[in-house]
Amino acid sequence: MHCPKCGKLIDPAQHGDLVFDSQVWCSQCFSYEVGLTETREFAELVEWSQKICAAFCQEPVSLERDPEYLPDPRKYWRDNTFLLAEADHQKRLIMLYPPGMRLTTLCHELAHIFTGQDHTAEWASINAKLTAWVKSLL
Repeated sequence: MHCPKCGKLIDPAQHGDLVFDSQVWCSQCFSYEVGLTETREFAELVEWSQKICAAFCQEPVSLERDPEYLPDPRKYWRDNTFLLAEADHQKRLIMLYPPGMRLTTLCHELAHIFTGQDHTAEWASINAKLTAWVKSLL
């Protein structure tokens, strides 16, 4: 995959350095609109998940919050990054952690469930489509 603006080779596995919005961009060429990255209430993310699943002809995906929520962000620190969420493909379940209560995280995890793949080119493409669709409704 290549950034559509600068042509830089991009690796979906390095998704922290990428922006998914219609296409997959390097973070030097494109950035998310604030509405996609602001923290949202859990109930709102559940509603967005239902809308996204319906719009993309997917069975509903369950969302859960961390049952042991702590306001201490160190709990979510793993390998030099924050743990935002985890998707269970077989159960069609997303566990959201406080740092990941954002629309970008929801789209990221839904793309995993919709494709059944990890950080591949197909996953990246679906993530970009989901994010663009959500942005169009903000």
